[in-house]
Amino acid sequence: MIPITQEESEKIREKYPKVCISRTMNSKSSRHKYYLEESDKYLELIADTNVKAADILKQHKRYNLRFYQN
Repeated sequence: MIPITQEESEKIREKYPKVCISRTMNSKSSRHKYYLEESDKYLELIADTNVKAADILKQHKRYNLRFYQN
């Protein structure tokens, strides 16, 4: 699970409405955080704004090169 911002969670939910994004602090508090699972299809959407997502994608592509070749 990687931390994401609220804008990134909205961007992901536009394309994948049933994605599992966990949010801490269920009450109306400003201390909550959003967390996303490390699936490639979700990380590709936020790789331009989230450095950790870009690093994980780079690592996945390096280890699973045969799936990303055309």
